[in-house]
Amino acid sequence: MSEFRVELVPAGLIVSLGIVCLYRQTSALPLTLELLRKLAAVYLAFFKKFRSVNSDYIPRSGPVILVANHTAVYDPVCLQVACKYRHIRFLEAREYYNQAPLTTIYRALRVIPVNRTGNDTAGIRTAARELSNNGCIGIFPEGRISDDCQLQEGRKGVALLALMTNAVVVPAYIRGTRPFSGMMKDFLQFNQVTLQFGRPIRFDDLTGRHRDRDAREIALQRIMDAIVALQHDSAPRKAA
Repeated sequence: MSEFRVELVPAGLIVSLGIVCLYRQTSALPLTLELLRKLAAVYLAFFKKFRSVNSDYIPRSGPVILVANHTAVYDPVCLQVACKYRHIRFLEAREYYNQAPLTTIYRALRVIPVNRTGNDTAGIRTAARELSNNGCIGIFPEGRISDDCQLQEGRKGVALLALMTNAVVVPAYIRGTRPFSGMMKDFLQFNQVTLQFGRPIRFDDLTGRHRDRDAREIALQRIMDAIVALQHDSAPRKAA
């Protein structure tokens, strides 16, 4: 028996090294995050029959802001599962971020706490630093979960951030969720959820105008219009 165990050690090492090498060739995410993403994909496949559409619109490099409607607590999970090559740092309302044990999880995932007003200077600066390092930020412009699944008015923080950093904004629309009924119930309900991405939005014509209120309003309107366009899009779709 002892000889058998000794022989298993090098075999186990070889298998482990093979898995690590395969991971490095197929994923740009940190190993821990990639494992969590795959577990989340299994959850979404079982409970939500999840599918993503046009996720190849997400640039694999450079500063990117992902924006989407917000109808369920698992919306960030959908975005990260669809985004295979980027670690999304989400902006989260501070009152939720500070709730134990969520704080520990949020810190591990490098979530950025912000005030709901959308004018949180510290949060905006943290997100701007991430984008200056070619990072990926996830924002729900409505600032809260919609109780009736209808798109609410957007807040200007996302426009300010986009103009400050000259980041590409990729719009998305989540359909198939049910009206918000509580965290646990949302997670455990069975749905058919589709996440559809739109073409990236650039603000080259507004470069350097992040202090201009009119420019921020124009940028926000373009972002929200892009989400609305996806909401009403009935064209044939390419699934990921």
